[in-house]
Amino acid sequence: MVIAGMAWVVTIVGILFPATGHAGESNPRSAPPLPRLVRAGQGDTPETLASRYLNDAGRAWTIVEYNGVDAFTEGQAVLIPIAPFRRGGLASDGYQTVPVLAYTDIAESPGEPGQIVRTDFEAQLAWLKGNNFNSIRPEDLIAFMDFTGQLPRRAVLISVDTQSRQFFDFGLPLLQKYGFTATLFVATRGVGRKSAMTWEQLEMLQQMGFTIGCRGRSGRSLTRRQKGQRSENHFKWMAAELRQAKQTIEIRLGTACKFLACPEGDTNALLVAAAVKIGYTAIFSRKTGVTPFFGDRYTIPRIVIDPHTTLSSFTDQMTPMNQAELN
Repeated sequence: MVIAGMAWVVTIVGILFPATGHAGESNPRSAPPLPRLVRAGQGDTPETLASRYLNDAGRAWTIVEYNGVDAFTEGQAVLIPIAPFRRGGLASDGYQTVPVLAYTDIAESPGEPGQIVRTDFEAQLAWLKGNNFNSIRPEDLIAFMDFTGQLPRRAVLISVDTQSRQFFDFGLPLLQKYGFTATLFVATRGVGRKSAMTWEQLEMLQQMGFTIGCRGRSGRSLTRRQKGQRSENHFKWMAAELRQAKQTIEIRLGTACKFLACPEGDTNALLVAAAVKIGYTAIFSRKTGVTPFFGDRYTIPRIVIDPHTTLSSFTDQMTPMNQAELN
């Protein structure tokens, strides 16, 4: 088989010509690990192979993309990519871009400003599923932007700026139905209140693969300075809001809170400086756009989805590839 022949060529080249550093280098950079050649067993799928050899069924897409097929027969040779093979999403016809979706909340019927009804949400998820999009986590996006990781060719990050119980009741079942996860940016003071999710429910979401990020304690803009307030005092107040919200999530959920969504979409250099100082590794704005690997991790754009977003306008904004050369 062609794939088997290719694998043995790669393996032999790696044995005969191992990567070495230049003379005088004490710590030469090692070559990336070669793909592993295996034989598919009876009933094997990309998911079972990814679970067996990569310890993560969610990485089945890497096997599909590397081999160019999505189904295998018993005994068929399969290459299991161990390391990223398409860093930065670079291709001969352009470079990958990642749409990050920003929802305010999901509701049963029209309600608060910004909320979309679950029938519209389901139509959007169905379109993403039907067009082979895979949901990713913020960690995946940052690794892609750092040029150390790889994403599915059609990757989408779904984010929701809410701690509302409506998301748990109406949004979560639909995400599960279509096999997607999401990132929730919560205002910590609202968690546990009437009509809001509890910390136990957020912990449950986290265990299901959802990411819990932060948008401050109150969820209100942090960039608007009170009349007569000095810049120094405003910075201290802003930093306290971000630090305390971060600490609350980490104590309650037992995991590091690394990601911030700008409350009400408002950001400036002062907020970025405070967030970086406190330890947030990425900041999500509400500035429209998609993200290439060379984007700014502290002003990641998001596509705002609201009740005025038609399915046609939604699909027009899902652009996984920019067909242009990098100069």
